Amino acid sequence: MKTTIVTTTIHVPELLRGVAENAKFYGHQQVDMIVIGDRKTPPDVAEFCASISERYYRCEFLDVAAQLEYLSRFPDLREHLPFNSIERRNIGMLRAYEQRADVIITVDDDNFVSNQDFIGCHAAAGSVRRLPAYASTSGWFNICSGMEADCEFYPRGYPFSKRWTERDAFVTTCELERRVVVNGGLWLDDPDVDAITRMARPVVATGIKPGWPPSFALQPGTWAPFNSQNTSLARDVVPAYFLSPYMQRYDDIWAGYIVVRIAERFGDLIVFGEPLVRQKRNPHDLWRDLDHERTGMILTDEFCDALKALPLTAQTYHGCFGEIASQLGDAWPEKAGWTPAMREARVRLLEGLKIWHSVFDALTPASEPRGSAASTKR
Repeated sequence: MKTTIVTTTIHVPELLRGVAENAKFYGHQQVDMIVIGDRKTPPDVAEFCASISERYYRCEFLDVAAQLEYLSRFPDLREHLPFNSIERRNIGMLRAYEQRADVIITVDDDNFVSNQDFIGCHAAAGSVRRLPAYASTSGWFNICSGMEADCEFYPRGYPFSKRWTERDAFVTTCELERRVVVNGGLWLDDPDVDAITRMARPVVATGIKPGWPPSFALQPGTWAPFNSQNTSLARDVVPAYFLSPYMQRYDDIWAGYIVVRIAERFGDLIVFGEPLVRQKRNPHDLWRDLDHERTGMILTDEFCDALKALPLTAQTYHGCFGEIASQLGDAWPEKAGWTPAMREARVRLLEGLKIWHSVFDALTPASEPRGSAASTKR
């Protein structure tokens, strides 16, 4: 089973050295890496990636020129993705898919592996696992409720309307043995929270609460956001996973909600927990982050309501994504009182979904059967 690690960076991606050493220690062989640069990426990244290739695993660096050449087959996507944008990660995801990766791990360049088997834990994506699974009568579950921290907190992208309402919900657990399509690793030290939470007080996560399962699933019908920070996807999910640059810091959140909706249609599992990484967060302007989260924060409830209302009948993730791309505009119309930024985000998001779907329509095979890559029981 081939695993490809994808990251976007404007720094030298030192985290990949730790990932490579961890993978070697645990004996993984079919591993490679794709690094997507940008106009701000320093020139010594190419030399760094070459050193990883020489000592550990193949590590391909695509600078701007290489990306433009690669995307010449997909001119609409090339024009849609701006420079100086973390969403150029889509290029790495597409390339990993074309290079026949079975599991694709997307990581941020400021997240560093622990002593856990990073590749092995993420190999859950695409396989059948038996896991404890949570469900909530509210339809939402806080995946951070099992983390030890100096305060309670919610992950970035969790709807504000659903926060601090657990007393009104009834949570149940069971064990499910089903196919895992996404494995969302959690984050120690500086977890993935929104700018409002960071402004209110810093959050420090130190581990998993005693007695909490190291990995757990959500029962289909119970939702939570997952990000692109420390996350693996099964191969056939990639055609349904598009990071819209026009959603800014909700790019991965809304991409994830689309996958959650399709996984619900098939009864597949979204899993959270291991592997844990330590985030040494790059410098951020929290006011700027808040500006880039505002549209997503306000519109998440109605976006998710629209997704839930869409009828999905296709037999693949690619097919269901196409149904969403074609139906979402009508199911989620503009509302009176929206700001110009909200209107623009919606229009460009819908445009991007259709472009991403057309890219995979052009590939051979255009739509793989669901679970064709790596559905093995473990």
